Order: sequence, then structure tokens, then C-alpha cells
Amino acid sequence: MKPAIIAETNDYLVINKPAGMATEPPSDRPTLRDWLIEAGQIRAGEWAEDKRCGVVHRLDTDTSGVILWAKSESAQASLQQLWQGRQVKKTYLALVAGRSEQTGVIEAAIERDNRNDRQRVTHLPTTKSRSAITEYKTLGHAKVGEREVSLISAHPITGRTHQIRVHLKSIGHPIIGDKLYGEKSSDEISRTLGLKRQFLHAFSLELPDNKTYQANLPSELTEPLRVLDLLGKI
Repeated sequence: MKPAIIAETNDYLVINKPAGMATEPPSDRPTLRDWLIEAGQIRAGEWAEDKRCGVVHRLDTDTSGVILWAKSESAQASLQQLWQGRQVKKTYLALVAGRSEQTGVIEAAIERDNRNDRQRVTHLPTTKSRSAITEYKTLGHAKVGEREVSLISAHPITGRTHQIRVHLKSIGHPIIGDKLYGEKSSDEISRTLGLKRQFLHAFSLELPDNKTYQANLPSELTEPLRVLDLLGKI
């Protein structure tokens, strides 16, 4: 599946990134940056090396959904200020193991796991950890065999690496299909549903000027929701 440009302004592109594609190098997977260069949407030679060809924010490789990409260095600086100032409302959809509470706020610091350099863990605040806050709302519940699952709308207030994945795992609700943070229960549900990826999708971005951009769910995520009768809950 290829990326799709959802919208374009004078300052930025809005893109629906597929799962399996990294945002930028270095990566052993295809990257969104390289796709934009090949598609003629950006020109690498026009950017200073430290500007990374217009990256504003990133999505995990196996997370699909909406992402903004700056078209100039001045636009990049302005957009990054919005992210750093927590002025952008981000909404993700996640299917998780277990029956989640109706609403909640997860406030737990995150740091790199000393046992696995790829992983992050929640931790009491230390000099190495970074504060992290995720708000969530449960949209619906369903059963997969004898196990329950919940469809969640997650709103990360901060933007730490793997934040939603780590936070949901920390409250006992790992994301279905998450190979890094999954547990036995979520792995079994993933196999039953035939999921080949983690069920985490960046659904929408709302900017301070009230512009909202939404990325439709890909078919590999809508089909499990249809089977579980949860598609209408979005």
C-alpha cells in the first residue's frame, strides 16, 4: 500500500502513511521521506541537512495514519513550535486486549528499557525518564472467542517514542498485533483476527486554526472492526 496525499496547503502536505513504512531514514524499511522525494513533492537538495527534508513529527513504522510534512524550512519551524507547545490535538484509534475503563488519563514517565534498546518502559520520574500523558476514551467492546477487546480513542498530550503503545500496556491493555509490547492474550487475539500488523492508526490532527485532517482506516483494520461489529463506533 502506498501513501496518499490527503490535503495540501502552501506550507505543508497532509499524508496518510501506510503501516510498514518508516517516516524517515535510517531504516531497513521504505521511508515516507524517500517516497516524497521520488514523487517530486520535496527536493532533498533544497534543505539543510539538519532540517531532515521537512519532517515535523513522526509515526512509528507499523502505525498508519495522518502525518504533516513541511514544504519549507520556515513552515517546518512554525509547525514544530505547535507540536512542542502541545497545540495540536492528535487522535489515534487502537484495538486493545481486555475491557478498558470508559475514560482515563495515563500519566507515567517513559524511559528506554535497559534490557532492550528498542523498547520503552513506564517508570517513576528519574533523570533519564521523560514525563508523558495520554488521555483515552473507550468507544466500544467486543469478544474474540472468550477474550474481550476494546476499541479506544487515544489522545497523547505529549509525544514520546512509542507513548501510546507503552501507556496502554502499562494499564493492562496491550495493543492487538503489537510485536514489541504485546502479551500472550493480545498475540492470540491478533492471530484469531488475522491481523498482520499492530492495530494503531493516527486518525486525525486538529490544528490551532481549527483545521482538522482525518486519515481513513485502511482495509486491514476496518475488516476486523466489521467482524467485531465495532466499525460503527468510530
